[in-house]
Amino acid sequence: MISHPLAFMRLPYDLLVAMDSRMFHFWMQPVHYLVRMVHIIAMSVFFGMDVLFDLSLMRRDYQAERAVVARLAFWWAHWLFAVTMVSGVLLFFYDPVHIGSRGYLSPKLLLMTLALVNAGVCHGALYIPAIRGQPISLVRARIGAGVSLVLWTGVIIMSCLNSEGVPKVFLR
Repeated sequence: MISHPLAFMRLPYDLLVAMDSRMFHFWMQPVHYLVRMVHIIAMSVFFGMDVLFDLSLMRRDYQAERAVVARLAFWWAHWLFAVTMVSGVLLFFYDPVHIGSRGYLSPKLLLMTLALVNAGVCHGALYIPAIRGQPISLVRARIGAGVSLVLWTGVIIMSCLNSEGVPKVFLR
């Protein structure tokens, strides 16, 4: 049954069953909620820092202030992204059939991949000069930062849509 326009991107059920490990599930069960909390907090702070950094790149001038923001956010963003990815993989393998069967996981992974490709493209041209306080092309900065904002916001939206089913409306 197709419940939304992106349902065709769902992972194959046989693949999800093959990835399921009851031993890992029982091993992680006592710490599942701790891993989940770490994932949500790290993801939230990473997203906030990315938004702050992207908005600073989109400003017309303020190279010195941009460099301060970039130096603050860049190192932390890398570590928080790593924590988010590791905890996300652990949460996926905790119950791959349940998590992978949700319709918005594949679009989330696709948007995440596109955001990482964008980050790779912008790394040398925008991010490193911003950290050094060097001038950068405003048009390129706005395009790169705008694409980053759209893609990471899409990842957050897909995560929200993926976390629960559609609410049921009871009519009286």
